[in-house]
Amino acid sequence: MSAETTDATPVSPGLGPSWGGVLLLCAGLILLGAWGWLAPEYLMARGFPLDDAWIHAVYARSLAAGQGLAYNPGIPATGETSPLWAWVLVPSHWLSQDVATRVLLTKLTGFLLHVMASGAAFLALGGRRGDRWALGGALLMLLHPDLVAASVSGMEVPLASLCIWGLVLALKARSVLALGLLAAAAPLCRPELPVVTWTLPVLFLLGREPLRELARVLGAIAVGTAVSFGGMGLWYLAASGRPLPATFYAKVGGGGPGLWASLMRGFTELLPGLSFTALPVLGVLVLLVAERRGRPGPSEGWRLAAALVGAGLAFCCVSFALIHPLDPAAFYHQRYLLPALSLLVVPFVPLAGGRLQARVPRPGHRLWVVLALLPAGVCALRLPARLERLTNDARNIDDVQVSVGRMLSGAPPEAVVWATDAGAVRYFGQAFVVDMLGLNTPQMLGADAQAYLDAHAPAYLETVPTWSRLVDPDRSWPTPRIFRPSTEYTVTRIIQMRLHALVFCAQGTGTYDIRGRTFAFRCAPLGPPFPGPP
Repeated sequence: MSAETTDATPVSPGLGPSWGGVLLLCAGLILLGAWGWLAPEYLMARGFPLDDAWIHAVYARSLAAGQGLAYNPGIPATGETSPLWAWVLVPSHWLSQDVATRVLLTKLTGFLLHVMASGAAFLALGGRRGDRWALGGALLMLLHPDLVAASVSGMEVPLASLCIWGLVLALKARSVLALGLLAAAAPLCRPELPVVTWTLPVLFLLGREPLRELARVLGAIAVGTAVSFGGMGLWYLAASGRPLPATFYAKVGGGGPGLWASLMRGFTELLPGLSFTALPVLGVLVLLVAERRGRPGPSEGWRLAAALVGAGLAFCCVSFALIHPLDPAAFYHQRYLLPALSLLVVPFVPLAGGRLQARVPRPGHRLWVVLALLPAGVCALRLPARLERLTNDARNIDDVQVSVGRMLSGAPPEAVVWATDAGAVRYFGQAFVVDMLGLNTPQMLGADAQAYLDAHAPAYLETVPTWSRLVDPDRSWPTPRIFRPSTEYTVTRIIQMRLHALVFCAQGTGTYDIRGRTFAFRCAPLGPPFPGPP
């Protein structure tokens, strides 16, 4: 896919096989320093920009304590859709008991994985030969604002990206063992990643390799995928009686628009709304068509670029179909797509650079270096604004969800809270949490949900406008505590969701409505109304 590997392309001096890696490492260190300079508040004083990141932290803490994948202490749960990410975060919980230190270590872990994924992309694009275009593509990935933000968000995006580019390296090396291991790891990073592990080798090898070689590669991937899904399926069945994680049953579909509407919104709003994405994606597609029309047979670089983009687009389709992108500007929806974003944008630099270099006689070495690094420079210019948004999202979550959790940090463990947002309330609070959406409480997904709730009568109830509410609450109950952000609400455009209420269920009975499902309850007050930190 580089200028040095395409057929009939003039070869010009590269950067040298070692200098490219050194420059990429230096860029990573500079980026880390820039993060500390541009967003010191996020680095040292804030939590995560999404409550789901606190759910990952809950499972990581449970693993670190030797309790397995549990949400409430000692009770297996299936809300962790990226169990490998939870395991990666275990050392941060072993190394410190301080929450702020754990959060910082989690962010640094994600950033390190992002740098490693960019390095893997550099090697996959031809970096071993010191290709400047490979370096430019890797730097584009390294400095992409949305990928940088995702890497320090506490979410699994950088781990999934590393798995994808490791798969590309294994595929180019035809390493059956590595392909099998990465195919097994992929569903543990993101459940949708097998779309890439299967699509990429088929597009790259079909028609160019003997069927025996393709069968060998796909056989290794099939074994790895089967072992992974089989093992997880047995675990999910044992923990919840269902073969898939609870989040699948709670989130997929979601009563949103149809498939066509979801795909249209995803490809016309969510994907183009990401920083420096529309131009590279369209550019790659145009260049692939132009290169194919101008050659009797596709080069390896063309085939790899086509396979990367095809696998990325397939991932997008599956992602949009499973989770409707109802709020395309929100990180909540963007993070589902981000693991495959690099597959769509990174090939732009090698393809454009190789085609341009093949048509300009006697190029100047410095000129090509500048052009190779230009897309990464454009991305770097957008980084401050993205980090500012990241900081504000985290401040919103700290003001609301984390504050709710801290308010319950002094509650007795036998007290029960019915929660809508279930991450920070479980990580910081001491009460037993019933996740009313069913993400971490699979009992809420079945027909016997009311019986389960009867056995877990609430002392506290959390409500979030547009998601949950109390129907005719008892006037004798203490005034609810309302939590609101101190700055502009940027977590989602659904502005009503900025207000969370925590109600102390003092006595009597009531009715709780959650996304159209209504449940009756009898209060079981334990402890003080609003305990706060112990």
